[in-house]
Amino acid sequence: MRPGSFFHRTECFGPVLGLMRAEDLDQAIELANAQPFGLTSGIQTLDDREIARWVDRVEAGNLYVNRPVTGAIVGRQPFGGWKASSVGPGAKAGGPNYVLQLARWRQVSRPAADEPLAPSVAALLERCVAALDDDGAPALLRASAASYARAWREHFGREHDPMAIRGERNAFRYRPCRRVIVRGATTMELCQVTLAAYVAGTPLTVSLSPDSQPWAWLAECDGVDLVVEAEAGFVERLAHPKDAERVRVWEPISTAARAAANDAGLTVIDAPVLASGRLELRWYLREQTVSRVLHRYGSVTEPAATE
Repeated sequence: MRPGSFFHRTECFGPVLGLMRAEDLDQAIELANAQPFGLTSGIQTLDDREIARWVDRVEAGNLYVNRPVTGAIVGRQPFGGWKASSVGPGAKAGGPNYVLQLARWRQVSRPAADEPLAPSVAALLERCVAALDDDGAPALLRASAASYARAWREHFGREHDPMAIRGERNAFRYRPCRRVIVRGATTMELCQVTLAAYVAGTPLTVSLSPDSQPWAWLAECDGVDLVVEAEAGFVERLAHPKDAERVRVWEPISTAARAAANDAGLTVIDAPVLASGRLELRWYLREQTVSRVLHRYGSVTEPAATE
């Protein structure tokens, strides 16, 4: 089949196989990524360099190395895709966040502010504290930043293989969303959302209404695009989101905005903004499973270090 053809761009289920020729691995990755779907993907190679490049770049929820691309087992390969192969916030069936998304969480206590921060996060935190005149802002923001950093260190920034099967590695990991659109006033919640995305390494487009405090310093933060726009501009942005995947809000948005997000395939996250990093950071990350066979002809081997 040809690049861009119906079979290339359409998710077809059934006993049918389409073949495309690629000049090299990089072109093969481009062809695999050049479609709106991303459920599973697989590669067969004994070159650890090719495996590392493919695992880093391919856009799918379940990746399979030197094994079949079907037959996911709950616990080993939590299942769920990216892009149009996912609906909602993208928590994988059988993964650590699936049940969490079925509840609506609220903050009842403040987490401990005892986690060291990266210099860039610490600098952003101080700018946020200075921008708010609420007496309770410093304590809550410092606790939030510490909890976000702790959740990243202990959970989101690590690969997990709870099954630990000899001869097979089933790594569950997180990858930053391409971009998240944020809409809301210049409040404590906006600071928390920006800090959480900063820790996760996720780019933001912050959409402020014309009557919000300007907070021009946000535009100076790496990975943050700041726009001031009326409701009509926000709706138009959702209708043509470019590389954005999700919308993070904490106040009610209009029916027109929700309709535009729905038509564009954007997930609207309207849950309360939390100081708990284990709950808040998941909105800015995508889940991915990498399943790799580590045996050949009965010999169990470990892959070369690539990370």
